[in-house]
Amino acid sequence: MRFLFFLLIPIVVCGQINFVDSNGLKQGDWQLFFPFKSDSLLSEEGAFVNNLEEGVWLKYHENGQLREISNYSKGKLDGVRISLNKRGKLSEQEFYIDGKHNGRQLYFHDNGKIHIDIFYLMGVQNGVYSKYYRNGKIQENCIYVNGYKDGLASWYFDNEVISIQYNYQSGFIVDTAFSYYKTGNLKSQALYKDNELNGEQIIFFPDGGVKERGFFVDGLKDGNWCIYDSLGVKIECYRYKRGVKNE
Repeated sequence: MRFLFFLLIPIVVCGQINFVDSNGLKQGDWQLFFPFKSDSLLSEEGAFVNNLEEGVWLKYHENGQLREISNYSKGKLDGVRISLNKRGKLSEQEFYIDGKHNGRQLYFHDNGKIHIDIFYLMGVQNGVYSKYYRNGKIQENCIYVNGYKDGLASWYFDNEVISIQYNYQSGFIVDTAFSYYKTGNLKSQALYKDNELNGEQIIFFPDGGVKERGFFVDGLKDGNWCIYDSLGVKIECYRYKRGVKNE
């Protein structure tokens, strides 16, 4: 599947190229070449208007394959930008308005499957963010509001079982966070406030029995912490004060 939507307008080189006017400004069609190579190995080509990129620009890999197709308006990216790897496969598809990301942005693994799928609104991340493994299975998803994670964020093992879940509020982790074993059994749960551990944390054995439990205050262990064996028998307890264990 491809998400490639663009109008490619061929660049026709005619007349003088690489022209600089009397004011020292680049004008018209330009061609640039790789350094230390012959003038036949083209690096990029496009047009300038008053020293600013304008219209379609093409960039190339050293093997001659097309590397990037970009659209400019008054020196700023405007419209679609396509990036291709050395084998000609799509690696990035971005959309810009006035030099800022806007709309859906797609980034691909080298096998052609989507790696990252994100949305922007005039340079600020807004909307669903999704990240995928090379096999196409979901790795991470969340929602951004005005550049910050907001709401439930989930990470996944490569078998699509949830690995970690956090709740975000304007970019800060809040409420109860959960982690899981690859089997789907609960591994830990912990309370957060303003991006720091604040409250009880419980760590579980794979069979669901409690392995360790205690409290955090402002990200530091505080109070009694107890460790249990797999049968639920308490092995030992320690007391912490602001992250320091009392001997």
